Amino acid sequence: MISPFLESPPPSRVKVLRNPAGTSVLATLLLLALIALPAQAKKRALPAVEWGLSVSTAAVYNDNVLRLSDRDRNQFLDSSSIFPDPLKSADDIENETSIRPSLRWRAPFSLMASAQYTFKAVTRVRNCFTNYQTHTLTLGVRPRVQGYRWAVQFRAFTIPSFYLRAYRDRDFNEYHAARFANRDYSGTLKFRPINRLWLEAGAGYSTYYYNRKFTEYDSEVKEYSAGATYELPKHIIFEANYARNLSENVGKNQVSANAVNPIDPTVDTEYGDSDFNEDDFSGRVSTWLPWVMFARTDISLEVRHRRRVYTTDRALSLDPFHRGRLDRRTAITPGLTIVVTRNLDVNASFTYEERRTSSDHPTVSLAKNFIKREYVVTLMYAIR
Repeated sequence: MISPFLESPPPSRVKVLRNPAGTSVLATLLLLALIALPAQAKKRALPAVEWGLSVSTAAVYNDNVLRLSDRDRNQFLDSSSIFPDPLKSADDIENETSIRPSLRWRAPFSLMASAQYTFKAVTRVRNCFTNYQTHTLTLGVRPRVQGYRWAVQFRAFTIPSFYLRAYRDRDFNEYHAARFANRDYSGTLKFRPINRLWLEAGAGYSTYYYNRKFTEYDSEVKEYSAGATYELPKHIIFEANYARNLSENVGKNQVSANAVNPIDPTVDTEYGDSDFNEDDFSGRVSTWLPWVMFARTDISLEVRHRRRVYTTDRALSLDPFHRGRLDRRTAITPGLTIVVTRNLDVNASFTYEERRTSSDHPTVSLAKNFIKREYVVTLMYAIR
């Protein structure tokens, strides 16, 4: 018996294989398959985790480091030796250096997860005692598709120690440095109902805890926010955000065993009941300049306005710095960014900031009003 594996194929099958047209089709299909295999292998070879690293350095001229009022600034200029703050000058030159490592993870369920940590160090040339650092951790998740419609983000931010200014300790009638530690936690949900429009809503919680001499200033803040970003034709982008901040002065009811000196309304302080509600409005418009040929160039204008109402019901004689007080604080920042190479950006900006205070007590505005200007040039380089 002849093995079936040695039998000749049916005549019809032999005819197909010997047909030149059929052989050409088969060869073409085989060639297309060979071309497609490397592309499929490359697609499967995308790493599950990618990392990035960018650094930036900024040169800043700040004309009012401690946000002094005109009255206090003149007092410093006239009698710097007896001024309570150990300032070398009211203005200063700063260096701001930032490092940003980041990760992207192609997570299960077709999700893209991301994490970024930012460390920033602010160093001043003449007033080194005001140097500070910040730490920011941002976590996010979104669908791993083009044109995704939603994204979730969590942000944790902290300033371990920030010098505010020298305040008078009411217990001993002495001036001491007031420093606070700030921690801020927030979450944001973003949704895109149409291609050009992003909507977002968020909530946050932050704390401001002061050094031992001024724990009466300790505060905790709840924040609720909403925003929108809309892209017009010709790459014009509008952003608008609103936040409602509710601050509780958790240290206001502390009682000292020492004799308490009365609050002097002519000397800047934050003693009393500094509970407040604040409306925070901000907007930004940006676009790029197509007629700049040598490099992509973006311009922007950002405006922020905060309206803070202090809510104490204490008598004016007991709390002159907060009774009937309203703060209006505005900052305007035009900016220019040039994309020099794929990895290098250069940014220049100017910020004008002012606070205007109205109060039931006439001298409070003399201590709280201020104007500050900052001129900034930043180099940003993406190492990877």
